[in-house]
Amino acid sequence: MKSKFVLALFLIFSINLISDDVLDETVYWELTRVDTKIEEKKFDEAEQILKRWYIKNWRSRSYNKAVIARTYGFFLYQQERYDEAIEKLQVAYDEKALPLNESTSLVQALAQLYATQNKTDKAKTLLLNFIEIAEASPKPVPGIHNVYALTALIYASEESFDIAYKYINMAIEISSSFREDWYQLKFAIEYNKKDFISAEKSAKTLLVNKPDKKRYYIQLSAIYNILEKYDLSLATMEVSYMKGMLEKPEEFTNLASFYLFKKNPVMSANVLENALDNENIIFTKANAKLISDSWLYAKERSRSLKVLNKSLSQNPDDIKLAKQYVDIAFSAFNWTEVISGINRLNKLDYQDDGKYQLMLGIAHFELDDSKTALDSFVKASKSEKYKDSGIAWIEYLEALRG
Repeated sequence: MKSKFVLALFLIFSINLISDDVLDETVYWELTRVDTKIEEKKFDEAEQILKRWYIKNWRSRSYNKAVIARTYGFFLYQQERYDEAIEKLQVAYDEKALPLNESTSLVQALAQLYATQNKTDKAKTLLLNFIEIAEASPKPVPGIHNVYALTALIYASEESFDIAYKYINMAIEISSSFREDWYQLKFAIEYNKKDFISAEKSAKTLLVNKPDKKRYYIQLSAIYNILEKYDLSLATMEVSYMKGMLEKPEEFTNLASFYLFKKNPVMSANVLENALDNENIIFTKANAKLISDSWLYAKERSRSLKVLNKSLSQNPDDIKLAKQYVDIAFSAFNWTEVISGINRLNKLDYQDDGKYQLMLGIAHFELDDSKTALDSFVKASKSEKYKDSGIAWIEYLEALRG
């Protein structure tokens, strides 16, 4: 089974047909031996060959020395001996014997090594030097777009977004095909620059080219939201929902919240209840509140009460939740549930300012229990806030009795 190193050797052994320099035949066969030793996992023997030829007294600007140093550098890289790999690859570059079309992969590898060793200044110097040389060439340099992209990535990692943006756009402009990772970087830079109009275009490009990736729907929806294009934001999330892409609980709750924001509470509630049925989310107090609020805004008060009742069974000491239950039951004219809810409240440690005594009196009155209603109105009349309302109801009951 061929090692990963064979790929590097393929690049190395591609005899340069447009260069005046040609690899010495002896060197070529020695490097072929290195390849064989590596395939046989005889790494020590492979290195002995490389080292012997590396230290040979070559003439200045030797193409052979550059190829040997490059081969040795890639070998050391595969052995995870990164400092030594950097040294050899730098020698290969400094020989200035490799033609530009062979240098791009070397420059990328060396710059990446510098970056991973936290030597980004050296990586940038190397890349910018090579870009200057390449741009001065009368002929296009194969692979220069990859060098531009790597330069952009390194500058972006240091939050030098303007410079990074320049180079990623240069890379994309001369590339003949769509590169997902480049557009991801372009989008990230635009987002950090707060250039959301450009970020929208990049997000669309990613989605059009990779329509089966959920993250791009979420990404584009978020940008639409920032740009206050709320209908488009919701529509984008709807597509991902209909395609069955949503998986995480927060994705369902975010969509439901968006529906609620766009005044479509029925869809909000349906999304969440379907997610519960499919076990995409669990029944928590927060989720229950969102479902309950959705049904309430849809004027489906009985469905809202049903959800709240279940939530109260899990959170029996939650006074705020218990009060909300009573308030909704009262607005729904569900007098039996008003009484039940207030009885539940009375078992908790809360201070009634007279509101719930008044509501309890009204509920009993509506159920034709005037005697119990009167007791509640009397208690309400003793409160500061609802005193007048309590007295008015007492007078009304007395008038009814004649």
